[in-house]
Amino acid sequence: MDLGTTLLRYRYPDGRLQAAFPIRLVESTPERLVGWLPVGSEIAYWATSDGADPRTVPLEARFRQALGTGRRTWSGGSVLRVIPYRERWQVLHFWDADGVFTGWYVNLESEKRVDQHGVVAVDWHLDLLIAPDFEVTWKDEDEAAAAVGTEYLREQDLAAARRTGERIAADPRRFIDSVGHWEDRRPSSEAGRALTLPTGWDTPDP
Repeated sequence: MDLGTTLLRYRYPDGRLQAAFPIRLVESTPERLVGWLPVGSEIAYWATSDGADPRTVPLEARFRQALGTGRRTWSGGSVLRVIPYRERWQVLHFWDADGVFTGWYVNLESEKRVDQHGVVAVDWHLDLLIAPDFEVTWKDEDEAAAAVGTEYLREQDLAAARRTGERIAADPRRFIDSVGHWEDRRPSSEAGRALTLPTGWDTPDP
């Protein structure tokens, strides 16, 4: 059954748009949505004022400038996202070019808000990687440390991200069991078809 598409957007703490991802739904319930971000899809991603990727800017200067968003193309393979509305995380599932599952990426973020375009969250810059053998690695600790205290990451949000990540890392198998096992899922020909950003993707926060 075709559940259609939705839009996942991230906003900076002050409400400005940071990123936007079109998602093709495979599950939609009052508690969560699950869907594909197909390879080749048009996305918007955080950017410097001249449109560059902020990660090309040294850490000491990265968050000392005006950041916005810029159009990009999602590359590297299709990704399945599990997005619970009332949790402070979402889980991305990754496969390599041969279709071998390579692990889970836990994006630590705010609880979600639903608007007329889809789902909205604030990214907290700190993340976890969970390997197929359930080994856990913290990711982007240096970036979070550089961002905290600026307009892009509040201290209380980084503290919440750390607490959330520690709970997950304490028992990653149980955590993944609660998310559900999507490791054998592959996008159908329709689900894997690239998406474009819908009209209104850059609508200001009301």
